[in-house]
Amino acid sequence: MADDEEIFEDAAEQAVFLDEYFGESDSDQDGFDGFDIEDINLNAEGAIVREIAMDQSTRDREFPEDFAWSREDSPPVCAPFTGNPGIKFDTQGMEPIDFFHKFIPNEFVELMVTQTNLYAQRKIEENQENMKPHSRISKWYDVTALELKVFLALFITMGIVKKSQLDEYWSTSEIGETPLFGKHMSKDRFHAILSNLHIVNNKDAIPVGQVGHDPLFKVRPLIDLLDTKFTEMYNADENLSFDEATCPFKGRVKFRVYNPAKPNKFGIKLYQVCEAESGYTVRFDVYHGETNCIIYCEELDLDPDISTKIVIGLLCKCGALDKGHNIYLDNYYNSPELAEDLNLLNTYMCGTLRKNRKGVPKAIQSVKLKAGDTIYRRKGNTLVVQFPDKRDVHMISTIHAATDTVLNKTDKHGIPIIKPTCVVDYCAKMGGVDLSDQVIQYYDILRKTVKWWRKLFFHLVNVAITNAFIWYKKDQNGTDRNVHVKFRKSIVSALLEEGADAPKPKSRGGKTCTTATDRTPLFIIQRRERGSKA
Repeated sequence: MADDEEIFEDAAEQAVFLDEYFGESDSDQDGFDGFDIEDINLNAEGAIVREIAMDQSTRDREFPEDFAWSREDSPPVCAPFTGNPGIKFDTQGMEPIDFFHKFIPNEFVELMVTQTNLYAQRKIEENQENMKPHSRISKWYDVTALELKVFLALFITMGIVKKSQLDEYWSTSEIGETPLFGKHMSKDRFHAILSNLHIVNNKDAIPVGQVGHDPLFKVRPLIDLLDTKFTEMYNADENLSFDEATCPFKGRVKFRVYNPAKPNKFGIKLYQVCEAESGYTVRFDVYHGETNCIIYCEELDLDPDISTKIVIGLLCKCGALDKGHNIYLDNYYNSPELAEDLNLLNTYMCGTLRKNRKGVPKAIQSVKLKAGDTIYRRKGNTLVVQFPDKRDVHMISTIHAATDTVLNKTDKHGIPIIKPTCVVDYCAKMGGVDLSDQVIQYYDILRKTVKWWRKLFFHLVNVAITNAFIWYKKDQNGTDRNVHVKFRKSIVSALLEEGADAPKPKSRGGKTCTTATDRTPLFIIQRRERGSKA
């Protein structure tokens, strides 16, 4: 988001987030641990004073020659940005629920109803002989679209009101009671819908090992829906960031990954392209042992390495090529090859660089700089920079000239701090994917489950709500710091209103124990009272 106050409650919370997401690199190849919090905030208002030409190290002539790269700099020649950023439809008079339904339309709710009922009925038929009389499935009756909207409303509310266990939302304890849940749906009915929730017919799945098998079959309708909607109704800004996001999951699934650089280290990996400033998810691709976005790169008649294929493929998939976009990436993906291939497609990039990548200038690969030294090399539009921070930092860019930025900050000796301009811009614009992740985690609706697809399903629903909120915020131009929680509460209220005619839970009968501290069952108390009277 452009306005940090609407995301972070205070400076300490922001510091924790920035340290958690940017505090370490995804590679220790160069011994570079990532930029610190001050670096991330370099572009804060009033921080940049001016740009100056970058001075090469006085030892530059001692460094190895590489005739493909020049010591002389010239400004990159970049095609102008031709996109038309913004929402593609008329938003006049739209409420939060209208933005939500742009991603989760009533047609998709009807699909959920059909497949959930089909799965429940099939389960009943297959377990008829062994079904326990008091089990939830034995009391199943078909869910309706109205009831499913109430179910979704309650699930979204769980992201606003946090409790450690699902059953606690139906607790009648004076401490932490949430009467909204018991008023609109019984606990057993909620569990029954959750356990039978489906969006596909399992019998349509192609078995493993056969042609056409889809590991993501269980959530494919939602993936295809959102993947299309995110770009169909919105044009992204000029500056984008490319990174990996994680749907947290510690259960068993063959494409679960471990990423120590993320707060959620175990989970399902998603490649995402996001707006650098707002965190809007432009497009995503779920990793399932391989990634489908590679085929888009192959259609361009390019044959680069796998990391370059992933980047170009996903950018092609979201229609971001040949429009003059600037893409910010980390060192796992960056290479001179990627820079040159994107440049040919009128798309430009900036990010950290692993010095052992193929094609990196020899001087960058072999030199250890002293404090105050900086070196750069230029080849066409591609600029590679090495400068000493806490450790040597390597950058690659087809966006920037070899310039430094003088900051409105000083070191302990009172000398103004100077950083390469590409570093300042990278720290300002790389965090789009992490910003999206962070906003999602504030109102996380995920619950513990052994079903990986259910976890991914609700994660993607949360991404959709976050994108809808970003649309709403851009439309409203508001400054209310609580606008996000109000947005979600408005969706909950609207869904409950839409589902007002759904069946309501039966009122609880019988007497209740009036002593809050007495945990003795009521029937035992009554028995004791009868005994004392006798």
